[in-house]
Amino acid sequence: ATTLAAQGHDVYKKYSGPGGLKEEFEKTAKRHPLLTKLVSIGKTTRGQDIVAIKISAGARQLPDGLRPSVLYIGAQHAREWITPEMNRRLMHYLLDNYTRKREIRELVNTRELWILPVANPDGYDFTFEPGQRLWRKNLRDNNGDGQITPGDGVDLNRNLAYKWGYDNEGSSPDPSSETYRGPAPNSEPETKAIDGFIRKHKFE
Repeated sequence: ATTLAAQGHDVYKKYSGPGGLKEEFEKTAKRHPLLTKLVSIGKTTRGQDIVAIKISAGARQLPDGLRPSVLYIGAQHAREWITPEMNRRLMHYLLDNYTRKREIRELVNTRELWILPVANPDGYDFTFEPGQRLWRKNLRDNNGDGQITPGDGVDLNRNLAYKWGYDNEGSSPDPSSETYRGPAPNSEPETKAIDGFIRKHKFE
């Protein structure tokens, strides 16, 4: 337990399961029905829902896109634990201070603030497994052997279609590389979900 605490396990939470980030976002949305709307933007390689929350006055009643919108997105790279935590705290800060701080109330009344806490849920959860803290990619089984080993996974941040495969410095065609861009543009379900979500909402 001491070792886990030293690694931040007493602060950082997995995405899935009881007490995970997904559950926390779901419960928070239920507590604030007038200010939030929780959606799934798609599924991961392993079939998990990728959740995002909209924070805006009348979030469920008003159509998306009525107000200028912004997106906060975390953990495309699985090991970047601070980004989901920042997103989790931002969600609570906005909702807890809606009635306390005028500037927060004005922001939530005039904008759509979308928070996508974990863009790579499978990979992020995998970093909580023993010996996997620095895993970066998603959990695509590149060689099809039924297990996830260092040669597996796609770097979701290199898989987006825009200028995909532009060179072999910013990304790699080698599946064993940390910056492996995948077999094709937007080949990953996580990337497809994020790309579709961004195209739909036209974040400013």
